[in-house]
Amino acid sequence: MYALEKITLANPGAILSVLPKIISAAGKGTVITRDGAVAVLTKLCSIKPYKAMAFSLLNEQLLCCPTNQLPMYAENAVPVINEKNKSTFIKSLAARLDEIEKETKRKRVEKVIKKIQAAFAG
Repeated sequence: MYALEKITLANPGAILSVLPKIISAAGKGTVITRDGAVAVLTKLCSIKPYKAMAFSLLNEQLLCCPTNQLPMYAENAVPVINEKNKSTFIKSLAARLDEIEKETKRKRVEKVIKKIQAAFAG
């Protein structure tokens, strides 16, 4: 999965052709497999033609990933959040806050939410 992540920006078309398999592996694999898949999606979000589709898939991962991984995924996604997807991103994170048992992890997600709100305030 990390090899796929490394080539995402260099050859996004190749990644797109196997994206259903990547998403499937993320759902069935280890935490490390999911981490790699989320990293692939985050990189695809940075490529204009793939941004909307990739964000939709990334958001699905945010909604169903283990809560212990959510803070890292949210933090890593911050650079690809824009005016169009900010509301969905914030709603998805906020919807999961009550599920996060560890206070430190919840605070990390709350910090991401505040950072996005501040970035697009005004």
